[in-house]
Amino acid sequence: MIEKGRLTVRQLASLMFLCTIGEQILVFPSMITSFAQQDAWLSALFGVAGGWGVLSIMLIAYKLHPRLNLIQNALRILGPWFGTLFSSFYIFYFLISTSTFIREIGDFMATQILPESPLMLLHLAFMCALVWGLLSGLESIGRSAEVFLPLIVLFLLILTVCLLPHAHLTNIRPVLAQGFLDPLKGFVAVLTYPYCELCIFMMLFPYTKKEPHLEKDILLSGMIGGLLLTLTLSMCLLVMGPWMTQHHWFASFTLSQKINIGNFLQRIEAFMASVWIIAVFFKAALFFYSFVLGVAHLCRLSSYRPLILPGAMLIIAMSILISPDENFYLKIVIPYWIDWDLTCGIALPLLLILVHHMKSRFQKI
Repeated sequence: MIEKGRLTVRQLASLMFLCTIGEQILVFPSMITSFAQQDAWLSALFGVAGGWGVLSIMLIAYKLHPRLNLIQNALRILGPWFGTLFSSFYIFYFLISTSTFIREIGDFMATQILPESPLMLLHLAFMCALVWGLLSGLESIGRSAEVFLPLIVLFLLILTVCLLPHAHLTNIRPVLAQGFLDPLKGFVAVLTYPYCELCIFMMLFPYTKKEPHLEKDILLSGMIGGLLLTLTLSMCLLVMGPWMTQHHWFASFTLSQKINIGNFLQRIEAFMASVWIIAVFFKAALFFYSFVLGVAHLCRLSSYRPLILPGAMLIIAMSILISPDENFYLKIVIPYWIDWDLTCGIALPLLLILVHHMKSRFQKI
């Protein structure tokens, strides 16, 4: 077996939570509000319920062969030819997703925190941290997630409490003024971001210690992460209103700048940026890990570690090539990314389940 490390269920649940909020903690409010306007909170709330179903599909696909990850499952169920094509599609998805996360970090830091810093230098700094994480191993990533999880939850709750005096219910009224179509579009976007992207965990489930509450903890951590995103989105709407939320790409970062309690507790947006960077780090690390692990399986290598540095250089290059600027990413990439996520998170796992059951039925005949 290429990966010999093992995660505890608590570590897996921590990673699930961090990947659920991931880069969405900053961009989720703006993205969903652009679809559903003041009803975005409804889309997010129903999307969390729908996310339960998406995670259930992934768990069913994993249980087809519990000792195999997604790439191994595809090769076994679909055969060497179709399995390789299927796996290559996912590996390319992992590659582009990792590059996108790094680009988002670079754009955020270059526009909000360090405007004088070269974009490539920011990408290199973040990539060095990712390479260090992967070289340390899967277990080290899991232990680190356990350490950072309470800090992230605590700060998000403090952010909410500090902004309650600035909240106004008039910003989310009238409810369903434009009908059900726009909230439905927002609901689909919530299923895509972040739940379909959790298909990455089909690469990690086999390396988790088997405990009776494994499935319950996976579903619970995904739902709690979604509810925290819904809470952040709701606060953005209540404080800034739908128009401001929609037109600020990093809406929750802008929201944190409004905290001012007695002219003493203020200017804490750097903490919000830290929360986002930590969450994105773990999500990017898992996608990067799945990329090199998948390539190692396809090439029948004994270890994925020799692929880390070449993979890092490829991802750095792709992070620059993927988009010429932020506007291109917002207007061109994101609309098509929804279809890609739905394909990887729902359609292809369902295809695996269908083919497996069809093969099982024909073998019994």
